[in-house]
Amino acid sequence: MRGKYSPTVSTAYAKDQDWWKRYSGQTDTQWNQYDPDGYDSYGYNNDDMDRAGNYEHEYYCDDEEGDDYWSGTNYKYEHALDVWGFDGVKPVERK
Repeated sequence: MRGKYSPTVSTAYAKDQDWWKRYSGQTDTQWNQYDPDGYDSYGYNNDDMDRAGNYEHEYYCDDEEGDDYWSGTNYKYEHALDVWGFDGVKPVERK
């Protein structure tokens, strides 16, 4: 389902599946709900907003009428996916 993971963390997970555990300080004995920036492992904060300033539910549907649910284009999702990268430690906005 598009939106479950924020596109702001997609590149991070593609490059390093364990980045969030390290960045959040999570260990086998220490569970953390949020990383130092206030985001969970799915890339959303306590208000369900991601680093790009979008809410999880904004990624669910397509932007163009007539497209099947989740099969077309969602411009906010595509933009966040293009703009957010990974610096080896955490997701970062590409400038």
